[in-house]
Amino acid sequence: MSVLSLLGSSKAKMLHLLAAKPRTANDIASNLHMQPSAARKHLERLVKLGIVGKEFRTASIGRPKKVYALSEKGREMFPRRYDTILNQLVERLAQVESPSYAESLMKMIGKEIAEKIDDHDLTRDQHASHVLTELNRLGFESSMKRNNKGLTVISRNCPLYKTALAHQEVICRGLHGELLKTSLGARTVKRSDWIITGDSYCTHEISS
Repeated sequence: MSVLSLLGSSKAKMLHLLAAKPRTANDIASNLHMQPSAARKHLERLVKLGIVGKEFRTASIGRPKKVYALSEKGREMFPRRYDTILNQLVERLAQVESPSYAESLMKMIGKEIAEKIDDHDLTRDQHASHVLTELNRLGFESSMKRNNKGLTVISRNCPLYKTALAHQEVICRGLHGELLKTSLGARTVKRSDWIITGDSYCTHEISS
């Protein structure tokens, strides 16, 4: 089931129309054979959800018209095949260079992402909370537990699951492992549970 379908048939159809170009409520109502008042009600709900934006546009003649357009959040709801593209890219790198080269490149990317989210002005606990927020923004659905050895990071989702299945160490140790190591200033990162082997989540023990 797609994310769009969860909004209901009418709202999903509206988003498909808005993906082509910004439109007025009357334009959408005409395309979907519904009353303009019903179209406006659906559109205003989408505006409140942050999926659609609105603005008044002035034409050469007549009064300004309220026009609705997809927001960035709205565009992200449409299916995207990043995993297919990334999988092909990693596979090609491994073939042209070597699997170790592909992993080292992903480590570099993980480190660069971590350095961008680093904030040296925060306390240790504030920094951990900040890193957790950024990990979840990337789609890892993570939580953290502090213990006497350091931190335990539990990730309940793998945003690169399909690529990780095909290139386990390139993504899991290379990208994810280095991202955790650099962002949390870890001395070592030890993985135990692993989503791609059938576990419900990935667990990383972080020692600093």
